[in-house]
Amino acid sequence: MRKWIFIFILGIAYFTFQGCQKYESELQLNREEVIMRKIGHELLLHSNDSISLVRPIVHEGNKYRIQFDSSFSFLPDDLVKTIDTIVKVGLPYNNYLVQVEACETNQVVYSYEIDVFYSPFTEVVACSAREQPKACYEIIIQFITKKEGMASNLLWYALFIISFLSIGIYTYIKKKQPTNDEKIEIGAYLYDPKKMTLTFVDNIIELTSKESELLSLLYKSVNDTVERETILNKVWGDEGDYVGRTLDVFVSKLRKKLEHDPSIEIRNIRGIGYRLIFET
Repeated sequence: MRKWIFIFILGIAYFTFQGCQKYESELQLNREEVIMRKIGHELLLHSNDSISLVRPIVHEGNKYRIQFDSSFSFLPDDLVKTIDTIVKVGLPYNNYLVQVEACETNQVVYSYEIDVFYSPFTEVVACSAREQPKACYEIIIQFITKKEGMASNLLWYALFIISFLSIGIYTYIKKKQPTNDEKIEIGAYLYDPKKMTLTFVDNIIELTSKESELLSLLYKSVNDTVERETILNKVWGDEGDYVGRTLDVFVSKLRKKLEHDPSIEIRNIRGIGYRLIFET
């Protein structure tokens, strides 16, 4: 039983994690596209163009292609600073490659790579003061590595929910399905499944193996009805020693041993089975 509970919890964990991971991935893509548009908008502003539009962003694997409705010119220094500032604030990447392509020829007219591990070398930008002529350009940004230690809030939230569910399920099962090493409070009695005894105050009442199995089965479904057929299969199985009213006899004996606490009742649900009733 415990194996299946463990598998069930692992299943919940897996599907919750996968669902959150998928949602987080989609959310990240949407966020990145918004930031790409912001980069395009800022580059147009640097070229004194506040009217032209940034066309829909094209996503190609780990690359983003920023396209524009009109031609513009740019200073490499402004291009580098604009993109780097926006990426640092909005995206979890520390290594990326930028290429500027001419629309008509698809030739790369300018490119550079940013890597925080080699930041001293990225301070110098080639041709930083040489303005590129006004033309139709496309900006391609390729992200290479993510920053370390940037754990997703959604995944941490999912982990919390999974842990909470696991503890709840474990607590419920532990209460409902005691092991042989546990002693169980049944009303004013203390039931020891391992020793097959009931303790009332200082009195120890011994149970037969069948009485103990019957009590354990009824306890697992306390305040719920357990069908006669279920009891016979679980307690007697294929032993073949169930004849006539044997079950009713065992229930009567069990009632007798629990009679010191009037709040405990083993009720006969006519035509269905038995129900152990007491306040848990």
